[in-house]
Amino acid sequence: MSENNIRNFINSSSLGVYTKYVKVENGTKYLVKSGRGDGKSKTSILEPVTECICYELAKLMKIDCAEYALEDDNGELLSVSKWFYDITDIKQDINNMIVYDYIVNNTDRHLKNFGFLEKNNKLRFAPIYDNGLALGSHLDDSELESENIEDLLLDSDYAKCFDNSNRRQLNLIDDYVLNIDIDYEAVVSKYSKYLSKKRVEFILKLLEERIEVVKKCSFLNQK
Repeated sequence: MSENNIRNFINSSSLGVYTKYVKVENGTKYLVKSGRGDGKSKTSILEPVTECICYELAKLMKIDCAEYALEDDNGELLSVSKWFYDITDIKQDINNMIVYDYIVNNTDRHLKNFGFLEKNNKLRFAPIYDNGLALGSHLDDSELESENIEDLLLDSDYAKCFDNSNRRQLNLIDDYVLNIDIDYEAVVSKYSKYLSKKRVEFILKLLEERIEVVKKCSFLNQK
């Protein structure tokens, strides 16, 4: 990392759990974050990799999402996201976020994991961020190996925001503006070297099933 980096831990609750800091390179600010740690040295690669997969899926769906990339810092795999600022219709963006969170199974979209930005006295919805606990990244490889994938898919349907189920949250919206006919297999394949074979199988099955559910929801109106 360059000598211009600014390391500033975001909050004390992150210490010993995540590597999390802000850096500045060539005048641009970035948020850098690891996966969950054990308070010593070991951190998980699943959340940084999941952030990147979810970002690329969001880009294909045409939902505004904070951009993520992977960075290796002395053997620790981190996600790096450029600071963001600009957006549009709040109601439509919340609808899109609910559909997106259902598809990728984001289980951590609590009230601090989405937000609003104010600029020139105008309130705007922020790009979605913090997708690290999606796509089953809360599951250990041992669980994926020992449990039936269909059972794990059923058990993974929970949320923290407008309901305790990502599926039931779909009932709160009237339409969405997303492209869900996407090549998600290509995105997952790009990051498969970081994931176990069983995890890749789980992610592909999750995306396949949830995209089909969204397509069948008659109260949604894809534009």
